[in-house]
Amino acid sequence: MARKDGKDRGIVEKPTGSGKWWVRLTINGREKWFRATNKSQAKALYGRLKAEAREGTYFPEKYKQTKQVTLRAWIARHLEGCSNRSVANSRRYGRFWSLLLGNRTLRDISTEDLRRIQAQLKARYDLDKAKGTRRKAPPTINRYFSYLRHVLTLAVNDGKIDRNPISGVKFFPEAIKTRFLTDDEIYRLRHLMEPRVWEMVAFAIETGLRRSEQFNLRWSQIDMDNRVLNLPMPKGSKSRYVPLTDGVCALLSRWDSFTKSPFVFPGKDPLKPLDARSFVHRHFDPALRRAGIVGASWHSLRHTAATRRVLSGASLYGVQQLLGHRDIKTTARYSHLTPGFMQETVSKGSLFSSVDSQAETATGSKTGSAGSTETSGFGQPIDFMVRPAGIEPATLSLEG
Repeated sequence: MARKDGKDRGIVEKPTGSGKWWVRLTINGREKWFRATNKSQAKALYGRLKAEAREGTYFPEKYKQTKQVTLRAWIARHLEGCSNRSVANSRRYGRFWSLLLGNRTLRDISTEDLRRIQAQLKARYDLDKAKGTRRKAPPTINRYFSYLRHVLTLAVNDGKIDRNPISGVKFFPEAIKTRFLTDDEIYRLRHLMEPRVWEMVAFAIETGLRRSEQFNLRWSQIDMDNRVLNLPMPKGSKSRYVPLTDGVCALLSRWDSFTKSPFVFPGKDPLKPLDARSFVHRHFDPALRRAGIVGASWHSLRHTAATRRVLSGASLYGVQQLLGHRDIKTTARYSHLTPGFMQETVSKGSLFSSVDSQAETATGSKTGSAGSTETSGFGQPIDFMVRPAGIEPATLSLEG
């Protein structure tokens, strides 16, 4: 940027010492002033306006109508109206991007910058993985970029930017994990847990609730008369009803937390729910290690709930409604666990199964009369069937 008398040309702090920065630009003899949040933003805005003026694409009306918004301000505006179930995660992601790129305007964020940040996070993870330092793994990096994509998409819809710069960023591939507990693992886990802890694990397997849904569950959401559990705002932003089994009803009948707390699983403060992370870290994870169960987590209980239903012959649509999946594709990953899944699929359209069934029908209709004519699998007498010349009839053999 050109400098005059040790100062950046076109960048003015007015009044001096106030921290309010302005961009002064003269195009075709006309002077224009643009407000900036800080000096860095003023420099970036001045450089972009000068470049557009040189290229002949400068339109003052565009900047007059569209107010330049920083990423930090836009994220704060998004969090104010956020009603998502995982608002805590949104605040964590928003804090990360506000510290990293918060001073930039939405138009100053480029795809190359985002690719560079993604590569740096991945390189840092690879470097510290051998040291045992906990860094953001590729799936976690995807979550941060997914949040930024959502925020910038809202900016596109609101007309703040023309395109989403993150649309050109390729996310890291993720393996779909469907780790579930077998009957033997459940048996070992049960005998290594305290009765109260095991009851909470059994409740998770029986209902298939997410961890946040279970630990934030209120007694007002349970209808014991109709044996149903109501989740007013689970993932997907719509109500969901979970039927209660006899085992779950028996557990709820034994628990007396309703006498002192509105939550089914209260914490030390009865007016607050039990801290899920602390409970899993202090009780569930140590039990997994003592039982020798590797690769499982609390979310594996939800996979176990789905797997046990599918193995018992439940339909995928029913499992989808139970777990609250918005897309049937999410539930379809359990389809391969169905007993005889591929065998049943192949047998449904088998030619020989239909031929054999027709043969049995035809044979059964003619066995009542003496001297019945032998029929083929297609219900026609063998004597009247045309045999292609040069082809010997197939013979069945027990050898090969």
